[in-house]
Amino acid sequence: MAKKKRYLLVTAALLAVISLSIGSLCGARAWTASEKPQRQAEAGAGGGTTEAPAEAQTAENPEVREKEKPEGELSAPEILSGVQVIAHGMGTVDGLATLNCLEGFQQQYAAGVRVFEADLRLTRDGKVVLRHDWWHYEWQDGINWANIPTREKFLSEKILKKYTPLSFRDLLLLMEQYPDICIITDTKFTESDAFFLQFDAMLADARELGLTYLFDRIVIQVYSGNMRTALNNIYPFPHYIYTLYQDETPFTGTKEDLEKKAAYCAERGIGGITMSSAWWNPAFPGIAKKYGIQLYLYTVNDAAQARQYLDAGCSGVYSDSLTPSDLS
Repeated sequence: MAKKKRYLLVTAALLAVISLSIGSLCGARAWTASEKPQRQAEAGAGGGTTEAPAEAQTAENPEVREKEKPEGELSAPEILSGVQVIAHGMGTVDGLATLNCLEGFQQQYAAGVRVFEADLRLTRDGKVVLRHDWWHYEWQDGINWANIPTREKFLSEKILKKYTPLSFRDLLLLMEQYPDICIITDTKFTESDAFFLQFDAMLADARELGLTYLFDRIVIQVYSGNMRTALNNIYPFPHYIYTLYQDETPFTGTKEDLEKKAAYCAERGIGGITMSSAWWNPAFPGIAKKYGIQLYLYTVNDAAQARQYLDAGCSGVYSDSLTPSDLS
């Protein structure tokens, strides 16, 4: 009898818990339903809505609206087709190179530069920022190869106490603000366990901002065929350029070797090759033209030398300081 009484008490308690849970859920749903029109009315008064259309929401965060590419905006290859100068490290400012800072971009943009190479590094918290390397301990206080910062710390410290550091997120916002620019990445890493983290973080920034369409104005620099294959497993990046300075099979500098690289690029849809000007050979532009790809040289800061390369058939040069007017 005691066991039966104990059983009935336990059953009654369980039923009470279930009833309370159902009541709470109903109350929560009723609260959501009653609040939703109120929130929409408040948003409507401000000219907006609280919910993006289902087709415009990102998979990662349904509250983020994926923006559409503006009508008439050019792609990276279209912008590159009319360009002879690429600003190395986002361009020189006050005679200082590879700072990858906002002021360098602004100075070069005002001088007519429209294609910028950005050096990208991972921070301690797995974010991507514009930084050539961590060895320059004098650039930012407390930041160096032995003390890699978080993104927040990196952005809080002025470069040389004067210039504005940029994250990849900032770069995307600049691209949205300046729809006529194109970016070429220099992500440094060749090991897949590093560049997977890097490109995942870059994609996360773009998706968080609803700006993945901007990858149509970004040329991804790859250091090997294997890297290109791996990146295609992350995201269908539309534009690539092959650089030879970190290739798995070191470039020998011969015409035969360049022909192999050019044939590979043509077969895989890679639009161009970039190499050190130290490897220059007057026969190289003809090989690139044969395979329908562009050939770029780095880093060229002498205007007369740059004009010589361009006259010989080179598509363009990476430069710290040259501007279009220097080559006209």
